[in-house]
Amino acid sequence: MPAPLLTRDELLDRLHDTFRRYGYEGASMSRIAAATGLGKASLYHHFPGGKEQMAEAVLASRRRWYEDKLFRPLESVHPPRQRLLNMLTSLDEVYAQGDKASLPALLSLTVERDMFAEAIADFFQRWLDCMTQLMIDAGLARDIATRRAHDAVQRIQGALLMSRAFGESKPFAGLLSELPDQLLAGADRGNIWSSRSPRLPSAPSGFSPHAQSLRQ
Repeated sequence: MPAPLLTRDELLDRLHDTFRRYGYEGASMSRIAAATGLGKASLYHHFPGGKEQMAEAVLASRRRWYEDKLFRPLESVHPPRQRLLNMLTSLDEVYAQGDKASLPALLSLTVERDMFAEAIADFFQRWLDCMTQLMIDAGLARDIATRRAHDAVQRIQGALLMSRAFGESKPFAGLLSELPDQLLAGADRGNIWSSRSPRLPSAPSGFSPHAQSLRQ
């Protein structure tokens, strides 16, 4: 029976899952073919540049996802605490409560970093910029906001690593529940509406039952 037809997004999602499960080197063409249901000839038809082009396409796709689900909501006109909670909910979802890896972070730890350095650096810098601006909006001085943004991203990645290492969600979930109060400590505008014009306003997203615990 022929493999079912995949949309471009479905194909990239399957490639993404394969790369972050096995890493770049471990994602052999045989594993990719099994995950996508496509033969090697079909894969090379879609990606003449082979596995490197596949990874580039996946990183570009995930960058768009983060832009839509993380970065633009962080820049919205909602109160800084609400924006932060929305970000944490999205992270909880995309990392499956700490069970799944961050592909940009994973690739940055291996020799493939040199192949995708620009995309990886752009991803993390965009995240840091959004986090810094959020805390400035909350009333913190720029130098404090910058330090806390770097600390937050580093701690998120570290907690994700620890959750995966121990095979449990506790390190990641625990950090997510602590971050709002820690990042906004001393801020005097954490719960008011921002007067800054956003690039793209975003309505507050709904919270899953698991994510509701982040409010507490």
